[in-house]
Amino acid sequence: MMRRRKRWGCLAVILLFTIVAAVFGLHWAWKYYGLPEWPDRREYKTIEERAEKALAFACRHNMNEHYALFVDYGIPSGTPRLFVWDFHQKKIVASTYVMHGPGGGSTAERPVFSNKPGSECSSLGRFLVTKEHGNRLKRSFRIKGMDMDNQSAYARGLMIHKSGWVDSHCWMRYIPLHRASCQGCVTISSRGMNYLWSLVNKEKKSLLLWSFVSKQS
Repeated sequence: MMRRRKRWGCLAVILLFTIVAAVFGLHWAWKYYGLPEWPDRREYKTIEERAEKALAFACRHNMNEHYALFVDYGIPSGTPRLFVWDFHQKKIVASTYVMHGPGGGSTAERPVFSNKPGSECSSLGRFLVTKEHGNRLKRSFRIKGMDMDNQSAYARGLMIHKSGWVDSHCWMRYIPLHRASCQGCVTISSRGMNYLWSLVNKEKKSLLLWSFVSKQS
């Protein structure tokens, strides 16, 4: 009888440990790979401040009036910093991680921006997200610069695409630079790309992407 009780006691401990481990694992997976991948902060004033101007710009250029994408490079890369904004609900509905390009003396902590071909730098400003794909990265969206200082984006081959490097290092405060994964493109997590792949392809009008640097990092 005593042996049976000890056996059941051990099984209960193992079961409890398994449940705790599963809950922790699911929490970790959701934090780093789920969507929405919410950043630590709960307020997104920098996005809200740009939403009205973004909608006016989208209307003026016959772009999507339901959703827009924002990338805030002022946020550390180990925190989700691409935001999907819903103009109808007037809120962020999803977010994901973005790494920046290694060119121009960029570091993981401080990106350097450029529109120059061959710079391997990320670029700022407003872009049109096309449904065209890269030659090697079929699951991607090429982007066209809509401002005077980012008009070479399409010729540079800049696009939104995923990278396993982002998936493997998004738990760090700053995602290490990796030239093979990002040469100035909007390089995001795999789960983030799955979300955008569905969203962009189902929308008839092209989405606006607005990249900027806030002062909150």
